[in-house]
Amino acid sequence: MVRLGWAALVVLVAAVHLGAGWQGVLPRLVFAGAVLVAFACLPLVRRARVSVVPVLGFALAGAYLVARSDDTAPVSVLLDLLPRLLSAARPAPATPTLLVPGALLVFLVALGVAMARSLFAPVLGAVVLYTATALLTAGRADPHGVVALALVLLVVLGWLLVDRRESGRPIPVGRPAAVLGVLGAVTLTASVLPGAGAFEPRELVRPPISDVAVTSPLPRLAFWAGIGDTELLRVRGPERPLRLVALGDYNGATWRAASLYGPIGAVAEPDLPPGARVAESTIDVTVGALGGTWLPAVGRPTAVSLDGAAVDTDSGSLVLPGELSAGLRYEMSGTVDTPADQDLATASVPSGPQVRRYVALPGLPSTLAEYARKAVAGAKTPYEQAVAIEQVVRLDRKPDVEAPVGSSYARLETFLFGAEGQSGANAGTAEQFASAFAVLGRAVGLPTRVVVGFQPVPEGPDGVRVVRGSDATAWPEVYFSGWGWVPFDPVSGTGSGPSPASKREVLDRLASVTATPTTPQSAPPPPPLAQPTAPVAAAPSAESGPPFALLAIPLVPLVVLLALRGGRRLRLSRAGAPGAWAYVLDSLQLAGRTPRRDRSAPDVARDVAAFAPTAVPLAALADRAAFGPAPTSDPEAWRLAVEVRKGLRRVVPWYRRLFWSVDPRPLRRR
Repeated sequence: MVRLGWAALVVLVAAVHLGAGWQGVLPRLVFAGAVLVAFACLPLVRRARVSVVPVLGFALAGAYLVARSDDTAPVSVLLDLLPRLLSAARPAPATPTLLVPGALLVFLVALGVAMARSLFAPVLGAVVLYTATALLTAGRADPHGVVALALVLLVVLGWLLVDRRESGRPIPVGRPAAVLGVLGAVTLTASVLPGAGAFEPRELVRPPISDVAVTSPLPRLAFWAGIGDTELLRVRGPERPLRLVALGDYNGATWRAASLYGPIGAVAEPDLPPGARVAESTIDVTVGALGGTWLPAVGRPTAVSLDGAAVDTDSGSLVLPGELSAGLRYEMSGTVDTPADQDLATASVPSGPQVRRYVALPGLPSTLAEYARKAVAGAKTPYEQAVAIEQVVRLDRKPDVEAPVGSSYARLETFLFGAEGQSGANAGTAEQFASAFAVLGRAVGLPTRVVVGFQPVPEGPDGVRVVRGSDATAWPEVYFSGWGWVPFDPVSGTGSGPSPASKREVLDRLASVTATPTTPQSAPPPPPLAQPTAPVAAAPSAESGPPFALLAIPLVPLVVLLALRGGRRLRLSRAGAPGAWAYVLDSLQLAGRTPRRDRSAPDVARDVAAFAPTAVPLAALADRAAFGPAPTSDPEAWRLAVEVRKGLRRVVPWYRRLFWSVDPRPLRRR
């Protein structure tokens, strides 16, 4: 009995240590319970002479019932437990689905140790659980080896006391020394290798990357401003700006959000690395009337307590599939770049393919390019350029929640140098202030993006920060080599970024360069910064309607074709597997691979399986639906058809992709 208690204690310590791979205290309690349940099964197996096979069967059945989310086969659910855990956040959220693989491992190890009569069984069980912990946490769970030392001491005490008490003689020295040597080597290897980057088990699993259809919340700034007193969320944590989304792609008309999202902690690096100085923050958020799919976050997310939350690695934007509901609560941690003022003073900006998306300005009007060049006249460093642009955008312009929305070149031209009395001239929401800064910055080579979020809110008496619609804002960020993304504030409100003193010093120097002094005695004080004059042709004319109307005439047939093609797609998506297969035939026709009418669906699917493997199961579904004894409906059919279409688009020439959405030929198919 003493030996059994000692063995349970060894496994219990290792199991509680395994809980470091998940968030919170709950996993440690669950794993400790799994150890107790496993040892409680021992009398059932030994005294009642029950085979261990039913016990294992019950354990696997319980794991399946907890982890299943649909009608997936039990074997597939159980095989997917570990890949799902390895592609989740690090540490993993303490959700039932993600706790199952850890609890199942602890139960199986504890059951094996309980049934074994050898003194070496607890050692092997501890090695298995400790190694799993080190691999799951990249060696961060026990960086100083304290838990490993505790396990070694516990094993030694067991061998010296338990075995002597039961047998009346000490255990031979050779075997304990050998096993302890193996235990030390394994724990050291498991602790050092993941942290050193020599082995990362997550690299063995391809994380699920979701194509999430989300829209930019930038146009909602005006709406939130209109409901300024409405409570959008409540936050506990440090006073920092909260971000909804960082928008890095600009096409001259709008800022676009990323569409591919994956689990936090998946093995993927952002296109631009974090800075050398970072600060970590943790916040607790309760959603109010926010709505949408974006999750407010602080900095680059490193952990989130919501199962299903996904992140865009490059921007750090968090989304939750489905609409946010009032009362939703979660905890998240993130890191924020915090360079010092002296770091930015001499910082450079990167160049190359990785920053191309952050300096892209397709079709930039010459008026904006010239305006940007004048704005940074005299600036010697990228940081001085950013400060100059911030001041230029802010000067003589006022925030106006009722100003026209939009981020297009035309809207920014009106905002920057529109004629007096023109709607939106020299007035705008945070959208126009941030977009103008980002576009002008890109025009002079600064990598920029626009962030939509909420300005810092003071803490209330109960320790809660109530974020309302009036707190919504947008701000631009500039990337500096080695220091990461740095926010700027052309409209004021974010409360972060370089210090006002640092900016004032830059502006004073630039003003002294751009001002034209008369004599040292009579020269007036230099202005904060010389405002660049607007180009004469910049202001759009009020009589420019007819030319735009004429340009819109050729777009009419394109709009009609898009509507007809969209209607056909909708009709086919509702027609089950036959409709999905018809959609595939449409795609084959667009790709120039129209099959002969006498060929069966499986034959056609095999022809394209090399680059569209989902065509094979879709063809089988379509055949079953068309020729089976009873009508069938499979919701997966349309998803398979969309995957086939994507595979076809990847292999067709560029000129076919160019006219893919407006090609009228599929409309003639029956």
